[in-house]
Amino acid sequence: MINKETIEKFRKLNLPTPFYYYDLEVLKKTLDAVKKEASATGFRLHYAVKANHNPRILKLISSYGLGADCVSWNEIDASLKAGFKASEIVFAGVGKSDNEIINAINADIFCFNCESIPEMEVINEFAAKLGKKPRIALRINPLVDAHTHKYITTGIAESKFGINTWELEDVLKKLAGMKNLELIGIHFHVGSQITRLSVFKTLCNHINELQEWFSLRNSELKIINVGGGLGINYDNPEELPRFEEYFSLIDKFVDLRP
Repeated sequence: MINKETIEKFRKLNLPTPFYYYDLEVLKKTLDAVKKEASATGFRLHYAVKANHNPRILKLISSYGLGADCVSWNEIDASLKAGFKASEIVFAGVGKSDNEIINAINADIFCFNCESIPEMEVINEFAAKLGKKPRIALRINPLVDAHTHKYITTGIAESKFGINTWELEDVLKKLAGMKNLELIGIHFHVGSQITRLSVFKTLCNHINELQEWFSLRNSELKIINVGGGLGINYDNPEELPRFEEYFSLIDKFVDLRP
């Protein structure tokens, strides 16, 4: 973190201002901690590139073997250049343009997180023209209140994100006719700056119910993508989020299937 010695170094360098200062040692400490806890429970981590796409930051994160969660082609491109594997990149977000979809299909990314039937139809159409069969996951609105700021709560009824559970029957019917898409999983994102881990326990219960729903319809789910950001204590920003509790909770309450 910034202290008097750091400020004195900046003064001697006579750097033009303003500028951004990133403490890579703090980032490495965080990456070591989160990777350790995720590995202990067998989960894969994907870094949300929208948080910071600085090339040096991305290269450091990719060196830890994380995947990338992107919401634009520019983020995907930056991730590839930073060393992330295409097979570890997920393309999320509600505003995917035609060119972004085409580029992502050609790059053979791991998965598109789809928000609606029209989006799936567009991806299927371009995939057919390109002779490809991209993988998709359905972003489902779990109707879970994240108990965070209303502007960063993304999993409640009023949210503009994701597919509502009552739409799923229609989604599966439409998907049956989309021969150039492979459904591999479901995705959830309930919000950011979440400080109550009970939110994730509630989400786990919904995930289990939905897994059963898909199983009864002979729809095999290979991945469960759980989204939502652990909150930072702004009164003590050096304190690491509760990674161990977070991963242990998901490991305990999500009924992962073979």
